[in-house]
Amino acid sequence: ALQVILAKPEIFDDVAGIADNLNKKTTVILNLESTERNVSRRIIDFLSGAAYANGGQIKRVANSTFVITPFNVNLSGDVLDELESNGITFSN
Repeated sequence: ALQVILAKPEIFDDVAGIADNLNKKTTVILNLESTERNVSRRIIDFLSGAAYANGGQIKRVANSTFVITPFNVNLSGDVLDELESNGITFSN
C-alpha cells in the first residue's frame, strides 16, 4: 500500500518533520493554503532539496498543493490516480 501523510505546515520549523517522512519512504501531500507565501517558498526549496537528496520528486498538483515522493515511488499519473481513488482530491 502507498504510505501517505498530509502536511499543512504553518511555519518553517515544521519542515524537518516533513523531510523525516520522506526519509522513511513516505509520500507527502504538502498543502500550503494556510502558509505565508515567503514561508511557502522556503519550505518548497527545502523539501525539493530533501526529495532530490532522496532520489525523489516534487510535483505541483493544485494551486497550493504538492505531492512529494521518495525514490521508491514513481510520481506518475498512477500515484495521483491512486490518491484520488482513496478520496484525496486536488482542486485548483
